Amino acid sequence: MKADKDNIATFVEVIRRRSLAAAGRHLEVPKSTVSRRLARLEEQLGTKLVHRDARRVTATSEGSRFYESVVDAVDSLNTAVATIELNTTEPRGTIRVTAPGDLGRLLLIPHFVAFLERYPDISLDLVFTNRFVDLVQEGVDLALRAGRVTEPNLIARNLFPSDFRLAAHPEANVECTDIAELERYPFVLYRGRGRTQVLRLERGSGGHRESVELTVNGRVAVDDYGAMAELVAAGQGVGLMPEIHIAEGTRTGRLLPIFPEWSLPAPPVHLVYSTRQLPERVRLLIDYLSQAFTTV
Repeated sequence: MKADKDNIATFVEVIRRRSLAAAGRHLEVPKSTVSRRLARLEEQLGTKLVHRDARRVTATSEGSRFYESVVDAVDSLNTAVATIELNTTEPRGTIRVTAPGDLGRLLLIPHFVAFLERYPDISLDLVFTNRFVDLVQEGVDLALRAGRVTEPNLIARNLFPSDFRLAAHPEANVECTDIAELERYPFVLYRGRGRTQVLRLERGSGGHRESVELTVNGRVAVDDYGAMAELVAAGQGVGLMPEIHIAEGTRTGRLLPIFPEWSLPAPPVHLVYSTRQLPERVRLLIDYLSQAFTTV
């Protein structure tokens, strides 16, 4: 019996994403359809291709050999189809995006609105969360991540720097001539690091860098930098937070940068995705956001 190409393509996505549900989200079909196609392919080939348990799907030895023999052909076919569709149709479909809650709300919403206006046949499924999201397992097309990206199967594109700096409310009366004097002021702290924390800041560049350690205390600790910015703007203390929050607070007159020459260097914010074989709609969003943040 001849194997159906849709069943083969579905099998490839199941193995790649280790999940029927994640494969279904990528292919934009119900999980039941994925299961039916997989069972049909096993029937057509006369062999069991996958092991299923409650947490994930893995290939059998026969399934692994079959996957290796067809994956390049399936990817080439998808690329060819996407190229033709790009030249003949408007981009369409759903893009699933995840981002930390504060960065998503503060940075992305205006750009998403403009992107949707430009591409009326594209839909967005947005997941704003501070938990770690497995892009492949959860069927996510694109993620905004702050910090280092260590997973070898992910591609990361730098979006903008994310150094941390100090800020306070404009009327907080933070009067210091030396940064060490900040130790006598209350801080809004990042949760999980104790009520007394050591902040290591730097200034200068190249061989002329100098550093300082501040031992600070505070009554309030949070696990979200957007919340930290709000608390600092409400006069609850000094905060060490990503520059983007300070820029927004300064623009609205609610935050005042202090000792701006001192910073906590941090890895940049990245756009992260799991494969180079991207649907055109996802590539359009990556390029759109990259262009939007070139001046940030």
